Amino acid sequence: MDNFTWVDGGAALIILLSAVLAYSRGLVREGMAIVGWIGAAIVAFIFAPSAMPIVREIPMVGQFLADSCELSVVASFAAVFAIGLIVAALFTPLFSSIVQRSALGGIDQALGFVFGVARGVLLIAVAFIVYDRALANHSITAIDNSRTAKVFANFQASIDNAIPTDAPGWIVARYNDLTNVCSAETAQPVTQPPANGETTPGQDPAAAPVPAPVPAPAP
Repeated sequence: MDNFTWVDGGAALIILLSAVLAYSRGLVREGMAIVGWIGAAIVAFIFAPSAMPIVREIPMVGQFLADSCELSVVASFAAVFAIGLIVAALFTPLFSSIVQRSALGGIDQALGFVFGVARGVLLIAVAFIVYDRALANHSITAIDNSRTAKVFANFQASIDNAIPTDAPGWIVARYNDLTNVCSAETAQPVTQPPANGETTPGQDPAAAPVPAPVPAPAP
């Protein structure tokens, strides 16, 4: 076939594998898997600072993290995220198997096939967007001359326009929100105990320690 490159074969294989996998799993299971990933990320973002002391107590891991607060937060996020995925993976097959064994099983698989094709197309379009942005000055002839590039040209442009221009800034902002606990720990002042029974500013004088009485000399 004219102008049929390895890129076209790879794109067709990706779409086929995505469609077959989604058909075997069904639309309900595929949808719940996506929801599980999103939910695990949200839970990890919320509870990562709280789980940081526990992660630091893990043998070997705590020594590797040492005194790096940001690294500890990232490790806590990864740990909570993994636990969330495990919990989601336990419940997803239960609900999807109920649907597949019911009268809606055929419809679920058919919709899963359509979802798989759409997912494969979306993955290829995103891959072309990354290729255009990362290798703008170093184009690859096999990719530029492929039929897939011509077919996805308009679809790729629509997706590229839908991507927010400040997406990298949004990611950086979320990372800063996640590691705010480190800034709070660094900014927390260290109070020194007062010397010679003196009171610190703002301390109630009545709460200051009373010196012990000196015993009178014996007659």
